[in-house]
Amino acid sequence: MNFGCDTGFHAMNLIPICCLIFAPVAGAIIHVIGVEGEAVLLTFPLTEGSEAIAIDWRYKKQQTETKIASFAHGIITTDDDIQFNTRLILNTTVVFLQIEPLHLQDSGLYVVEIKLQDKRKVFERFNLTVYVKISNTFLKKKAGSNHCTAEESGKLADVSSKHNCSFILECGAEKGNYIHFYWQKSGANLTRWISDCSPHSVNCSLMEVPTDQENCNANYSCTASNVVSTETKYIIPCFTAQEKTCRDRYFIGLSVVSLMLVAMGLSAKFYIRQKNEGKHKAVSSLKHAENCEESFREIVYADLKNTAE
Repeated sequence: MNFGCDTGFHAMNLIPICCLIFAPVAGAIIHVIGVEGEAVLLTFPLTEGSEAIAIDWRYKKQQTETKIASFAHGIITTDDDIQFNTRLILNTTVVFLQIEPLHLQDSGLYVVEIKLQDKRKVFERFNLTVYVKISNTFLKKKAGSNHCTAEESGKLADVSSKHNCSFILECGAEKGNYIHFYWQKSGANLTRWISDCSPHSVNCSLMEVPTDQENCNANYSCTASNVVSTETKYIIPCFTAQEKTCRDRYFIGLSVVSLMLVAMGLSAKFYIRQKNEGKHKAVSSLKHAENCEESFREIVYADLKNTAE
């Protein structure tokens, strides 16, 4: 019996060989990183001289596999699934699938199966992870921190009592996923006193620090980082927001007083100048009146003299 393979071996020997020839070929899963709102390319370059006559792209998530794009009989289809709808571009020459813009729920396994002109089938798997860029990070002293002062902590002899004098720093991000938090004190990495905010709050990290003079006045930093973004915030724990507000109000008040003094000085200078100009005008007017009176007297005297003659 001949199975179409040009060889004289027995059919039982041909079966494994023929199956090997037509079996799909694939390597290890390719891991791809994408960013929410941006574009991603899933690429499978063909070897030189190869040509795809049919392409199927499937998306698999939670044991469910769906065809999302295809190429067959010269026709490209990219609207097979409502989740992706108009966000797909399929290229049949280079063989890539572009998704833009990426949504967070696009994470998952993508499988491409290609039928070549020589009747071979090849396929590739892509594991796409969509990241959200970190934004709106914060670092603050958590409400409810023990307000034991550094001076009071220094007076305590019992170590366990000293530990009760502590403050808690809270670091978090309003946006982002797969976030790792890194703490530093005055530039040195910290690994102790760190805990998660809660089992359900993955975008938050806490640090409880004993209150003493060194810790209280140190400069702490918290870095929130994932594969696609990083943000760092800084805080000096004993320099509270209330103290900052008081300081800002002090400088604002000082600035206002300074401006008022400058304005008062300018007003006084203007008043004195105006007053001096008024005196000058009054003196000029008086001299002018005296000159007029003298001229009048001379005229009257001349008229009387002419009449007498």
